[in-house]
Amino acid sequence: MTSRIRRRSAQAASLLFALVLAGLSGCSRGPSESELKGIATSDEVRQKRERTERELRARAAEIGRTSPWGPALRTTVVDTCARGGGKNHLDQNAPKQSAMYCRMRLHMYFVVDRPVPDVLADLRSMKTPAVWSEGSIRSALRYYETRVYEQPHAYRPSIASVTGGMLLSWEPPGDEARLQVPEPCPGRKAVFGTCASDPADVTLSALRERSGTLFEWTLTTGYHTVPGA
Repeated sequence: MTSRIRRRSAQAASLLFALVLAGLSGCSRGPSESELKGIATSDEVRQKRERTERELRARAAEIGRTSPWGPALRTTVVDTCARGGGKNHLDQNAPKQSAMYCRMRLHMYFVVDRPVPDVLADLRSMKTPAVWSEGSIRSALRYYETRVYEQPHAYRPSIASVTGGMLLSWEPPGDEARLQVPEPCPGRKAVFGTCASDPADVTLSALRERSGTLFEWTLTTGYHTVPGA
């Protein structure tokens, strides 16, 4: 009898907890999908989007002019407005999440037929908008000095800019698929999103057929946020 009462009490508690969560979720759902899409496609956000793309393309053009590798072999612009995480009612001290955030990424792809440590030395002398973190450069150099790539590795080597918003990654030696630079178009559905490459018919697989290492130089900027509840 006692064990039966305990089981029923536990079931009732679980049901009550689920109902509380459902109620909190319903109260804090925030803007609907259609409302967020209306914001993402509004004139205000469209103007921000167009301005952001112009600025990113100008930075990319400067990198192409100053890069010792020449202009990018392919450029891809990914624009995404995605729903935020919502309010955390179970942790009142949790950081406030946005209802929606919009960001744009511009990816430039290069194939460089030189040792990676030499390429990193090039970056230190390039006159570009990027100021690379010296710590990330040293870490990337150790990747090759210790021949880590000959062992199973969890991530692609990369370096990041000091101020953020800029990342350079590349494929290590070998043909392990999980360490290859992925095609950047997002697979998951967003509130609003576009992905366009120039040239449109050049794939990363085709670039891998060239002699050298495939590098991905990514510029990222957030341009609009809808505050959460």
